[in-house]
Amino acid sequence: MTEKPDNLHKLSRRQMLKLTALTGAGLAASKYAPAVLAAPSEAPRVAPAAADKVPIRLVVMDYDEKMKPDTQAVVDAFNKSQDQIDVTLDVYSWSVGHQTLVTQISAGQAPDLANVNSQWCGEWNGINEVLPLDDLLPKDFLANFVPSGLQAFAIDGKLMGLPYFLDPRAMYYRKDLFDKAGLKPPATWDDVIAAGQALHKPPDMTGFGMTFARKSDDLDYWWYPFLGAVGAGGNVRIWTDDGHSRFAVPEAIQATQFLVDLNQKYKITNTDYATAGRDEELQPLFYAGKLAMLITGSWFPTLLKNNAPDLAVGIEMPPVAKPDIKPATGFWPDCVIMFKQTKHPKEAATLLEFMFGKENRLLFAKQRGVIPERIDVGQDPAYAVSDTEKFFVKSLEVAHNVYETPFPATFFKTNTQAETLIGRAVAGELTAEDAMKQAALYCDQTNGLA
Repeated sequence: MTEKPDNLHKLSRRQMLKLTALTGAGLAASKYAPAVLAAPSEAPRVAPAAADKVPIRLVVMDYDEKMKPDTQAVVDAFNKSQDQIDVTLDVYSWSVGHQTLVTQISAGQAPDLANVNSQWCGEWNGINEVLPLDDLLPKDFLANFVPSGLQAFAIDGKLMGLPYFLDPRAMYYRKDLFDKAGLKPPATWDDVIAAGQALHKPPDMTGFGMTFARKSDDLDYWWYPFLGAVGAGGNVRIWTDDGHSRFAVPEAIQATQFLVDLNQKYKITNTDYATAGRDEELQPLFYAGKLAMLITGSWFPTLLKNNAPDLAVGIEMPPVAKPDIKPATGFWPDCVIMFKQTKHPKEAATLLEFMFGKENRLLFAKQRGVIPERIDVGQDPAYAVSDTEKFFVKSLEVAHNVYETPFPATFFKTNTQAETLIGRAVAGELTAEDAMKQAALYCDQTNGLA
């Protein structure tokens, strides 16, 4: 783990939590942002446990309108399956979840378990609030997980969370328009440029969608070309072994230059890239038939089925810089963590094993349209019923966790600055090289390494 600047070591845990709450660190939006379910100041609803039963409180974030009843059904099934543990459930919206949990942690009222995004895990691990799971979960249980999913939360060699699902990304494109124009699928950067130039006819059609607005993405639209510049088997980490930033390596600058060229040179992107959100503007633009290419997550086929069932859509891996580079993809996993404040780690681990049993995770994957974190679920015919699911499960072989260690508590802060600088480069305010050198220097300075 990257050493933090000395001034951070001088802050107490509670002081750091209060500072985090005030500055909003870790408030990256997840895939969905539904209506508020809990106010930031709301105290946890801790129901008294049944006599002689160990009380466990589970918190999950609200991915959709069925998240609460679906998760409650799992909790009810667990409570009925044994007579030693009594689990209660709280469901918070993503928009207030971080603030609510910060308040509870600071007050010594953290839940036993919580479903959070990767940045929150890193943030709270950085202030020693997350309990490692290695000694609490059987090895034969963990052997069921996709290895890269577990590696996503192996911080300093310790397993700090269980991946809640995996979300590898892909290029979605209008297959009907490509076929009509005689265009190749967008497998390389040159393919993207050629298709964008042929199809970009605003306001009726935008060639390529991207955003640097930090609404519902997390540096995603820089990661895609970085993966394309490096490829499968290459070093896609944005950190050196000693914790320095790799934002200024040649491939990182090359990725930024590609984005700059799409906007400044070829002019085939959406003009609202500085304000648009992936979920809020870009995906609906695709539904409406006004966007030719968009890289987004493995949840998108489910949304397309619901919002644009008649749209002819093709799927490719994120495009690569050159045809001889083997494509790679990335995933941004959410996880379930155990807080160190728990008084009952063994019982909380028992709940984890139940929640992450095959049948429960198969049901979750089918309900949410996500890529499962368990190997056996991804291979189950009841899950992989179409070529789309099979495509994404196969893509996990070359999928990289974008939050690879070191996993500094400053990750949200440094990513925010990097995305801001890249957005300025895309706007023509900075060169790609200057933007990435400034981003690397900012990371190193923020982590006390420059």
